[in-house]
Order: sequence, then C-alpha cells, then structure tokens
Amino acid sequence: MPKIVTFATLKGGVGKTMLCFNLAGILAQTEHKVLVIDSDLQGNLTNNMGVDRTIPNLKTTYDIYNIEAGQPKPEELVLKGTIPLLPTLDVIPGSIFLHKAEFRISTMAGRELVLSHYFEDNKEFFGQYEYILIDTNPSMSMINQNAFLASDSILLISDVSMNALEGAQLFIALWEETRKQLRRADNIKGFIINDYDKRNKLSTDFLEYIKTDEELADIRQIMMKTIIPRNIRLTESELEAKPISIYDLNSKGCIAIAELADELMERGIL
Repeated sequence: MPKIVTFATLKGGVGKTMLCFNLAGILAQTEHKVLVIDSDLQGNLTNNMGVDRTIPNLKTTYDIYNIEAGQPKPEELVLKGTIPLLPTLDVIPGSIFLHKAEFRISTMAGRELVLSHYFEDNKEFFGQYEYILIDTNPSMSMINQNAFLASDSILLISDVSMNALEGAQLFIALWEETRKQLRRADNIKGFIINDYDKRNKLSTDFLEYIKTDEELADIRQIMMKTIIPRNIRLTESELEAKPISIYDLNSKGCIAIAELADELMERGIL
C-alpha cells in the first residue's frame, strides 16, 4: 500500500489545502504516482485540481460513506490526470454532501474505519500509488477520524497565530484520547508553520515562542525545520489551478515546499 498522509487542523485558513495541493504537485512532477482525496465539504482541493463539481453524476468522497447505496468501485471514483501537465496525479473529488455522511455512518459499527476498509477492500487498485494525500476540514468529525485512522501520518498545519497553535495543541490532546480508545499508535508525525513573514516581528516572536516555551515540548518534537514563507505566488497558483512547481518553479514558495518534501522524505513520512 502507498504511504497515506492526512493534513489536519482545528483552525481554518492556515494553508492546509495549499500545502496538500502543492506537495502533491511536486511529488507528481518528480514522477511519483499520487492520489489526492478531498475530504473537505468546501471542496477547495477539488477546485484546485481543476474539477468541475457540478458535473452530473460525479462520484465523490461522499460515495465512499454512502454505504446503503453501495460503495462505487475506485475506477468509478478516481479522476485521472485532471492537470494535463501532471498525468501521474489523480483525485477523488470532495462533496458538499459530506456532512450527510456523518449522519449515515453515525450508528454503524466500526464507523471510524469505513475509509480504512475501503482501502483494504480495493488494495490492488490503491496499490498503484506511491502516495495518498488527504485534505480535511478543520474539525474532529467522524469523516475526518476515518482519514486520520487510515493514515500512516498526520501533518498539523499552523499559520503565524496563537489560535492556530492552540488548535494544534487541542488536536493533539483530542486525538490522543481517541486513538487510545481505538488502540492505535500515535500517527501525528509533523507540525508545519505556514505563511511566515520574516520581516514581521510577530512572525519572529511566534517562532521564538514555539522554540522556547516549556509547554510546547510536544510541538517541538514534531516541528518541521522547513518553514513555508508568505508568498503571493502560492495564492496565485491556486487560483490558476496549477501547483506552484508548474506555476512558478523559482518562487520562494516553490523552493520552500520542495525543501519540505525533502524533509518529509528524510523523516520517512513521505
């Protein structure tokens, strides 16, 4: 099976989807076979991948959890090469109806393992990929728990704000309780700082606080050395539905995300 990595947060707007999208792009551009799964009902990753969510009868992540109607075969679900310059990058689109999936599986036995079982039941298909990257919304919903439990690694994303940092700490505490109840090993493997502006004293103070505060030892243990800078080219690339490695290979944002990919590989996360 491929390495499965989920991007998580309890605070919106920290750049989680951007990092998922651009890491997938860099991996695909270096000829790795990658699948991204949009598990966020807002569907921003789906939009980034150039998928029109209004297509009639479009199969989405929601259909994995629509057990009563029968799960689709992955061949029906996965959209191949939606970005022409990246033919090895595929996507399972997200759906605004994912909130309904919460109700559908709420009374099921093993409701936290629907996605894990779907991967297992279709391991020959999913085995073609080297990496599966999953984008989630900022919550500890049952759909997200499915993604977290199916993952080898969870990456927590934070921008330069105390709210995001506290959200990461709360996520760690909540997931610790949940995973122990389910008898799973800790799979939170990384903490990534995004939108860092070295010209801004707030950014430098924030980083110094993380590096020195005694209560943040758990964060420091998983913190990535690579820090993603504030970079307008990253925002522009999302609007153009092109990963930064295609949109502007020489931008600060692209260089940082490429370095992050290298660090994640060195740590065995990718």
